[in-house]
Order: sequence, then C-alpha cells, then structure tokens
Amino acid sequence: MKLDHRARTVASFCLIGAGVVVAILGYLGVSAETEVAFQLPYLASAGVGALMLLGMGGVLLINTQLERDGERVAELEEAIRTLAAEMTRFADEMARPEGADRHPAGTHRATRAR
Repeated sequence: MKLDHRARTVASFCLIGAGVVVAILGYLGVSAETEVAFQLPYLASAGVGALMLLGMGGVLLINTQLERDGERVAELEEAIRTLAAEMTRFADEMARPEGADRHPAGTHRATRAR
C-alpha cells in the first residue's frame, strides 16, 4: 500500500514527535534515579526507542521529499522536450525562403487545386 505525499509527511512528523516524547520520558526516568544501575534501563530502552523513532521519521521525511523532487524533475524534463520540439518546428518554419508556402502542409495546395 502506497501512501500519498501528505500522509507520509504527517506520518513522519508523528514518528519524530513520538521519538521526542520517548526521549523526554527517558530523561525524566533517568533524572529521577540516583543510582547509575537504575538509570541504565532507562537509557537503554528510551534511548534506543527514541533513536529508532527519530531515525524512521527522518528517513520517511527525506524519502518523501526526494520522491517529490523526482516527480518535479520529470515534469520539467517533459516541458523541456515539448519546448525543444516547438522550437525545432519554429526554426524550420523560419528557415523557409520568403516566397515559400507558409501554410501548414496541404492547406495552400488544396486551395490552388480549386
């Protein structure tokens, strides 16, 4: 199942927010304990959990932005191809001699045939 850009952006910020909350809860747990031996479980669980959530949120956010950029580059490439084709057509039209037929192919000839 593929999520759209907006849903992935919201999901990434939710993951980042959850990571911040876990980090704050871990800090509060560590600061409440005076013994280092009792602080280590808070550091291990909250620290790893916060890093995982923050990392996943960051990767998802970067991935979404890269996909958006890729789509925009594809749109720009298509616009450049269209512009190049139009410029080629225009240059060919301008390269015709002065007295040459300036009408699209077939229209002027059909008028002469009448």
